[in-house]
Amino acid sequence: MPKIKEFDKKKHLLNYEKMDNLHLEFLDIYNSVNINSNESIKLKSTELFIHTKRHFLEEEKLMDKYNYPRSAEHKNEHNKVLAELQFFIDKSYSLFGINILKSYYLEKLPYWFDYHLLSMDSDLSAYLKNVSFKNEVNILKEVN
Repeated sequence: MPKIKEFDKKKHLLNYEKMDNLHLEFLDIYNSVNINSNESIKLKSTELFIHTKRHFLEEEKLMDKYNYPRSAEHKNEHNKVLAELQFFIDKSYSLFGINILKSYYLEKLPYWFDYHLLSMDSDLSAYLKNVSFKNEVNILKEVN
């Protein structure tokens, strides 16, 4: 089955292992859909919803642990996409609803993935790497 959305290292790689792994898992699930099967679209949308909730919780733990200054905006974006995805899954019981879910899956989610990763997640990973670097420098100062 051809991939719908490729992981583009130039665009998507944050060089923060935990986040990169979560993004790769997201795309693995996303790309495993059979777009010609309404049942597959529902199933993969639900699987993505479950994965994405866990994914966001992991990111939000990091935000809280390291006092990320833009966590409110980032968490609001997480809540928004989860609410959208849940809404379209809930409406997928009719032919119209499944067509809307399919459209959301194929058109909005890949766009959102790029935008969110390039803006919010790249900022979060840069912040976390900076905090980590500062912590290492402080440890070295204490040793010397």
